[in-house]
Formats: sequence, C-alpha cells, structure tokens
Amino acid sequence: MEIALLTRKLDVRGSTIYTLNLASQLTARGHGVRLICGGGRLLPDFERAGVPVVVFPGLGDSTDLFITRKIARKVREKPPTLLHVMSPAAASTGASVAKAVGIPYFISVHSPLEDARMATSSKYLRGVLVASESVRESLVNETRVKKDLIRVVMPGVDVKRLKETPPFASEGAPVIGILGPLETVRGHDTFLEAAKIILASHPEAQFLVIGEGPEEDRLRKKTEELGIRKNVTFHADPDNYFTVLSGVDVFLMPFLQIGLGNTVLEAMACGKPVVASSVGGVFYVIKEDETGFLRPKNDPPAFAEAVCTLLKDRDKARRIGHAARLHVEQNFTAERMAAETLEAYQRALESPAPNG
Repeated sequence: MEIALLTRKLDVRGSTIYTLNLASQLTARGHGVRLICGGGRLLPDFERAGVPVVVFPGLGDSTDLFITRKIARKVREKPPTLLHVMSPAAASTGASVAKAVGIPYFISVHSPLEDARMATSSKYLRGVLVASESVRESLVNETRVKKDLIRVVMPGVDVKRLKETPPFASEGAPVIGILGPLETVRGHDTFLEAAKIILASHPEAQFLVIGEGPEEDRLRKKTEELGIRKNVTFHADPDNYFTVLSGVDVFLMPFLQIGLGNTVLEAMACGKPVVASSVGGVFYVIKEDETGFLRPKNDPPAFAEAVCTLLKDRDKARRIGHAARLHVEQNFTAERMAAETLEAYQRALESPAPNG
C-alpha cells in the first residue's frame, strides 16, 4: 500500500510523535510511506527513521491556495493509495488535495478541541481515526461527521526507542517537567502555580518547560510575578528530545483538554511518574496511584500535593514509573497502533464509498 501522510509543522507535540511512530511502523511493515509537511525541529527524526519527506515551506503558517495546488501537483506525480491527514489543523489542505488528485483520505483527531476544524462533507473522506472514546463521543454529539466513518485507534509509542530511566537517578535537584507546545490548553498556568506551592517545601526543585508557542512571553513574565524565575527553565523544542525526557524526574501535565495524550505515553514509557489532569482519554492511560496520578484540571494545590508525595517517597516514585512503563509496553505500543490503523484503512477501502 502506498500511503501519503500530511501534517503541518513537526514541532514537539503529541500529533508529531503520533505521526513519527505511525510512519516508522508502516515503513517497517513494507508499505510505501511519504510525509508531506511544513518542516520543523523534529524533521531529522523522520529522516533517521527512513521516511521520505517532502517539505513545503509555509505549510502550517497559512492555508494558502497556492501551497495546496503545489502539494496536489506533487502528489499527482505518483498518486498514493490514500492520503492520511494527521490532524484537523491540516484538514482543509488535505480535503483539497484529495479532491484534486481523486484519492481517498483519512483524518486523525487527537482532541475534542480539534472538532471544529473537521471537514465533513467530502465523498473522498473515508475514515476519521480518533484517539479515544471521549473524542469519538465529541465528534458524534457536536459535529456532522457520520458515525460509520469514525474508528477509535488509541495512540502507541515506540517503547524500544524509549529507554527506561528511573526518576531520581542522580543526586542533583529534582526536576519536574511539562512537555508540549506553549498553548493555553496545555495548562502551563497551573504548572507554574503548582511549582510555587511545591517550592515552599522543596526549595531545591527545578522546573523544566519543554516546548515553544504563543504563550511563551506571558509565561516567562508569570514566573517573575510568582517569584519563581530562578527555578524555572524554558527549553525550546529540543533536537535531543529523548535525552531531555530522560533528565526529568516527574512529569506534571495539567491539560485543560486532551484526547488521550501521546506526550503522557512518552513520559510513561521512559519510566517517569506522571501527574495529569483527569480529562479526556487520560483515564485509559493512568491508573490512580498505580501508574500515575490524576487530578482535577485548574487545581494547582492538588497537583502540588501529588508531586510532593513523589518527592518525599522516591521509592514509590520509582515503582510508579516502572509500572507506567510496563503498562505502556502491554497496551500502548506503536506496533498495535499501526496494525489497527492498517485494519481501518482496509475496511474503509473495501467498503462502498459514501455519497458526498
């Protein structure tokens, strides 16, 4: 099967991790895979995985019709079996390219907040792959996407590439991290407010904000307002992404909304305890006090309490981190995700095309 994947910028976010894992697995299974994207910091990871990449500068910065036409011309040179749009952010471009080339396409939806960008009335749309049951319910209840197009394929990560590095392996100050784009929905305000509370009892703690985004300037100012600037480090999307992950002891992920959480899975696969918001599909990933902690969104004291528990009882932190790794190995592998995605492709392509 020849598969073209379409996404925007390859920055550090769950959809990029998802794209990398899927592309790597499909390639390993002998399928022809090519990635169409707008470039980005994680581009070398795709090249190292042996995934052919075509970069269109500007894809992701706009929905310029000229860029869409250029992509369609390139795809038409060697039409794939299908086009897979990796997030609704590129849905408009994907729908236009599929129509221009005359090929079926699929869309992946990772979070309920992405629903509004869905294209729902194209005869070329053959499947919508969602990250969790909560996203499926959101699509069914709040959009016009046909139920029979929606399939739940929970994400998976490459556990072979992610080395388990137990927390508190060094004698230095503990590091609490948050991973992902600096956007309001990620809950960075809660992270920083929880940090201030944690520092009252653990003044040596350091806090690492990994990612880039529109909220960066405001968040930097907030660290000054809270009086915690010297304990907070902002780290742009790293070239040594997995090395940075291994250096964090506890991940604090206070999402306001999420589908399931690729970044949560990556952290867990590294053997790190995760404290996350009890929203979306995170319930499927974290078992309270076994593979992590769940706390109400927008509740800094609750997040701080959970992190302090781990800082005080480091043996427990290591046990939870190891259990998290095993949970991902058993239930959230990239191999399983790729197999279910291929099954969704086959079932949709073998079924009669919907009217549109």
